[in-house]
Amino acid sequence: MRLLLLLLSALTLVGQPSPNRLTVDWLVREDIFAGMLDNDRVRMEKGLETLNAVGRHYSEANVFAWRYATETVKAVWAHEAKDSVEFNRHYGLALTYLDQSRKSVTGETAAIPEIFEGAVMVVMADRLPEVLRKGAWERCYKAYAKLDELQGGFLDKMQMHMKGEVLAGLAASAFRTGREEELIKTLERMQVSLAKTPYALVAKKWADEPESRSKVKMACISCHEPNRLGSRVERSHK
Repeated sequence: MRLLLLLLSALTLVGQPSPNRLTVDWLVREDIFAGMLDNDRVRMEKGLETLNAVGRHYSEANVFAWRYATETVKAVWAHEAKDSVEFNRHYGLALTYLDQSRKSVTGETAAIPEIFEGAVMVVMADRLPEVLRKGAWERCYKAYAKLDELQGGFLDKMQMHMKGEVLAGLAASAFRTGREEELIKTLERMQVSLAKTPYALVAKKWADEPESRSKVKMACISCHEPNRLGSRVERSHK
């Protein structure tokens, strides 16, 4: 409860041009990603509680995108519990929320659905029912390709994490959809534009040792360290 109050009080920062300002993504992402990456159901629910409390302050595109993420994770949990009814219910909701996110975008939020579909599928596609995996990876690739297109020449100017995850997701999904030429080009881009970062090291390994591609993780390799949200909350109050 105390943490929730802290998070809610951070909303007073909205509208103030502070580099430490908390957004809906920072308010919910660590808890929801704990559910996605670590199967932590308690933190997933905590993230949803926060989203329900603060969502009205943010764009519909963002809020619908987070709901897409959570429903996808719940669908995967249901599938792994062999509950096809609950899987169909949650996965249907997930796709509905993603569609609503796309319908809600403005010029400033145009990339949000692509960011979420790419990031969610690059992590969760292989945990979906087998019959859906090929299509999920195809959607993942198209999301990253569109995101790369939307960012245009700005991608190389972005911070390492965002740039790295876009290119890593593009590489991973190109590999999983059999786009070898696209994969090679993306690995070359990563080694140049992300030199001396973990992304460049993995890209080099994938380029030099093709057999490693199914074993060495490409995406989500520079985020979600312990207490990231707690540290950000502290900075937001300084």
